[in-house]
Amino acid sequence: MRTRRFATAITLAVVTAVGSFASPAFAGGYFQTQTNLNLRNCQWLNNSQCSVILTIPNGATVYLNCWAYGSSVNGNTIWYNAFYNNENGMLAGDYVNTGHDPNPSVGQCF
Repeated sequence: MRTRRFATAITLAVVTAVGSFASPAFAGGYFQTQTNLNLRNCQWLNNSQCSVILTIPNGATVYLNCWAYGSSVNGNTIWYNAFYNNENGMLAGDYVNTGHDPNPSVGQCF
């Protein structure tokens, strides 16, 4: 009986410890736009030919979920899958203040 309780306690401790460290390598993050920016309805096509869902105002905060390569905008080929105002779409990385494209805290879209 005592051995069973000990084994249960050890199992619980291991599961708890592993669970506390198991998190996604890239969680995405919140960033600010640097200009008025179009959120586009693209399925990994990622270019300015995709239809516009809405225009995000300069200085707005957007959530960047993941990044993908797309057409070049001012020499930058990174596009982000983003959420803004309950909408989801793609936007050109050149117009978001990420510090570096692709931003290391945002994973690649698969």
